[in-house]
Amino acid sequence: MTVQLSTPDFQRLTRIIQNLPDFANVRDRRRLIIGVFEGTPQANTILGRLDLDGTPMSVSVEVVRFLCQFGRVAYDKEALAVFLNHIQPFTGDEDTDFIVELFQNYPLDVPASVSRGINNWKGIDNTADIKEKIIGENTLRDIYILNLALEASKAVVRIRTSEGLGTGFMVAPDLLMTNNHVIKTQEIAEKSDFSFNYQLDINGKECPTQTIGALADGVFYTNEELDFTVVTLKDTPNFGNSLILKSKLVRPDDRVAIIQHPGGHLKKISIQNNFIAYADNKVLQYTTSTEPGSSGSPVLDDDFQVVGIHHSGGMLPEPSTQRRYLRNAGTSAIALLNDLKNNAPEIHARLAQ
Repeated sequence: MTVQLSTPDFQRLTRIIQNLPDFANVRDRRRLIIGVFEGTPQANTILGRLDLDGTPMSVSVEVVRFLCQFGRVAYDKEALAVFLNHIQPFTGDEDTDFIVELFQNYPLDVPASVSRGINNWKGIDNTADIKEKIIGENTLRDIYILNLALEASKAVVRIRTSEGLGTGFMVAPDLLMTNNHVIKTQEIAEKSDFSFNYQLDINGKECPTQTIGALADGVFYTNEELDFTVVTLKDTPNFGNSLILKSKLVRPDDRVAIIQHPGGHLKKISIQNNFIAYADNKVLQYTTSTEPGSSGSPVLDDDFQVVGIHHSGGMLPEPSTQRRYLRNAGTSAIALLNDLKNNAPEIHARLAQ
């Protein structure tokens, strides 16, 4: 079935697409289309038939026209609907609302991913025929993810300095990583407290906490530009395994969880609505929730290995476009590892493998 957009809706949608961060050149457009339709039977057909060469404006017109006419890529998924679900997290509030209205005004069959609750779902099934559905974002995860998260959480530490509160994580049995703006100097480190296991147990009661200090004259390294610090702790408890930094280029729409001490409070994890919005070899931007006090937390992939360190949030400029978006941000583990390898090889050699 084809979708007949009105002229105003067609024109506005093409403007949204041409301004997408991943629509600047042919390579990025191709990567975007692959990401949208990966896993569908028609993925190769769509990629082969779409001409992605040209100006962003002309190609966006081609993409919208093609997807409107293509029909379904699965039993209940229009090609245009799948595309809109994919790009919606990377649009501003007004454009997001417009995309939601498209699902309400046209027979696109599946809801925009912004529709997290059941009330916004618009279906055509007879209620007697409805059994189970994926509603909005598919939040089904393998259960072992919980085990990985719990193991990783043991290495996450609450930090209290003379200047405020933050979070850190163990990258070796006695080496902790956090932000430069949390701990700038060895002197600040030596006056700080590092608390392990500051969290609730399965009964909702606070766990026994062990608070230690930094080792005087221990290994110390900091980089203000990349906003990270490595400090040596003394008398560390048996917290389990150190977290592994992974030299991995994540992609838009990948998931990243963050284990943190928001506001300096009890340990928490953000594991929903946690998508990468922008990534390169240095900068990560994502929708994963954080608060002040979360600075220095590990940004974790689905294997709960560290792909970055969290440092800030707000209306942040996207490096590729300089447009501002409401996002949280961190430094990529690629940049962290390269810097340590070049400037602190003794620390790099001791990182968890």
